[in-house]
Amino acid sequence: MGASLQPPPGSEKKNSTRGIIGAGESARRFQMKSLTAVSALTMLLVLGVQELLALARGMLDLEVLGAGLASGFRHIIPEGLDHIAFLLGLFFLSRAFPALLAQVTIFTLAHSLTLGLVVLTGFSFEPRWVEVAVGLSIAAVAVEGMFSCSLARWRWLLVIAFGMIHGLAFAHNLVQEEGIRRSPVSALFGFNLGVELGQLVVVGALMLVFSPWWRRPWYRVRVAMPALACTALCGLFWAVQRAA
Repeated sequence: MGASLQPPPGSEKKNSTRGIIGAGESARRFQMKSLTAVSALTMLLVLGVQELLALARGMLDLEVLGAGLASGFRHIIPEGLDHIAFLLGLFFLSRAFPALLAQVTIFTLAHSLTLGLVVLTGFSFEPRWVEVAVGLSIAAVAVEGMFSCSLARWRWLLVIAFGMIHGLAFAHNLVQEEGIRRSPVSALFGFNLGVELGQLVVVGALMLVFSPWWRRPWYRVRVAMPALACTALCGLFWAVQRAA
């Protein structure tokens, strides 16, 4: 019988040591490549942001934009009780964040459309009847929420139509700002951004307070229905008051 071949003593330990060293070097090389890639991406992002800021400075009047943003936010909080009431009408029918987000997004797009059209085209209208229509829209969306347990198809049409009406009301306030004559695009962008930030604050606060109760069986009867009823009455009151 021939003698079996066995590795010399200590060779297995040396091989394992070489494997550990090789793995460590590979890991270090990977870390260096990753660090280089992250650094390059960061530089590109910084350069891109700088170019965008330079472009924005050339196209927008930042002073007018800032003033418009503050004015738009103030038009929701604390001065926009009627617009907050409309958001309440949207909120208390929805018991799921995606449905609520979809409604608020459509409302935002609709009022942004009419706001932009009025500012950029100089379209004129009678603000008194727009304010009456805002009150009626609040009452209508609240009443519709009281008699619907889910989002009906016509709900989306209501949100679009009423969002456009609210856009006219926003425009009436924006065209009275001094910055609109100096830089219409900057004033429009800032005001619209301020309105959206105000809406996000309102919806976020409502989510924090009421979303933990959404799945409770008593939520609709004890919370949503009374809130929608109060919202409808407020809308009707504003409509009558503004029409008088």
